[in-house]
Amino acid sequence: MKHPIVKHFLSNPQHYRLFKNVMESPNEKDAKSLDEQFKQFYKEIRIVKYMNSMIRIFSIDFDKRVRKNQKRYPLTVDHPEAGERLPSETGSDAFEAFLDLQDDLSQHVQDYQLYQAIQKLTDKQKSVLTKVYLHGATMQEIADSLGESRQNISNIHKKGLENIRKQLAAQKKGESKL
Repeated sequence: MKHPIVKHFLSNPQHYRLFKNVMESPNEKDAKSLDEQFKQFYKEIRIVKYMNSMIRIFSIDFDKRVRKNQKRYPLTVDHPEAGERLPSETGSDAFEAFLDLQDDLSQHVQDYQLYQAIQKLTDKQKSVLTKVYLHGATMQEIADSLGESRQNISNIHKKGLENIRKQLAAQKKGESKL
């Protein structure tokens, strides 16, 4: 039995028993019953195959329609809602605009001791640390914006971090004495 449909039909124990009976002791009643069951089985297989091909074709057509619609009517924000301005009108995106408003690094710190240490830094150290850690600017970008050398900005950054470390160490020593 090389035909996959016949193999699948005979994989059902009831069909196999009927087939075996017809082969061992052929009679017209069993042969007719086997023939009817195979016809029913084959009809079901054809219906399932037809449904599978229809589903596949429908899904391909659906994808084509969706892509065609997306190409024809792309989603765009062409006018703002109630007095808002589009990011393209401001020249920057909303996240950058938000970060520009956040000029104080201490506003982002949740640890009180670190907050106090940052408050004791010079304005220039706070500015450099804010630009490095909030805005992700490089030393060269900061140097260009402040009109100073990259080396000077690097030293300010380094001294700011050292001052924070010293302040935190002093605060820890103060706590351990209590």
